[in-house]
Amino acid sequence: MFLVGHGGLQAWAETWRIASLEWPPYAGSSLTDGGTAISALRKALENADIRLEVDYMPWTRAQAVAQTANYVGYFPAWPEEVLDGFVASAPVSLSLVGVMQREDKTASWTTIEEMFRNYRVGFVRSYVYPAALQRQIYHYYDPEDGAENEHDLARVLAASRVDFALTDPAVMLHVAEELSLRGIDKNPKILQKHPLVMAISMKSGHEAKLELINKLLAIQSDTSSPTLLCCVLDTPQQPPGAASRQDGVRPSHSGD
Repeated sequence: MFLVGHGGLQAWAETWRIASLEWPPYAGSSLTDGGTAISALRKALENADIRLEVDYMPWTRAQAVAQTANYVGYFPAWPEEVLDGFVASAPVSLSLVGVMQREDKTASWTTIEEMFRNYRVGFVRSYVYPAALQRQIYHYYDPEDGAENEHDLARVLAASRVDFALTDPAVMLHVAEELSLRGIDKNPKILQKHPLVMAISMKSGHEAKLELINKLLAIQSDTSSPTLLCCVLDTPQQPPGAASRQDGVRPSHSGD
């Protein structure tokens, strides 16, 4: 077997099947190369002659089916979203965590704590946000108060049902364009650069796969750790108790 032109066939050493979600521009069944994060993972695996097969589905379902023997794991995930029974790979790429608002919004705040205390904050209930943000969500809201997915989060922000939304700005701007929503500020406040990792199942003896993917990703040193950019007070508290995005609740990664 050999590669024949751009669309030819290649003999692969093995195939890795993963579960993912519709989270443009990082992951999506209709996106070029499956999304930017999926494309980065695919290119890394191709260096070891590994073919990547991706099934897109709602996020909590992706996390559930990834526990079965047919899957190596799920991706892309924030480190906080790696469930028991899975181990996080080295970072594959980076996402942004930021605060979105409407263009006509005049409210101001200095810290995340101040924003939560004084304003209505939208979030996706099925995500596990970075710990400092998740603590504020748990303090001020019940999980059911969040949006079901990124599309609903964008809608409630555009309709002024919340003052601010916690999300990856690239995701919300993509969704807003898709839904033809107007009035969302295209200059968000960025809080953090946050790694996207692959959650590899340990139930099927995938330790060797974890070691291999980490070696393949070792050259991507710029994705090694979260980078705090703004506005979060570093007060040591216990980490969030939940560990998954649940279908239908808060606004951040999308579980459509």
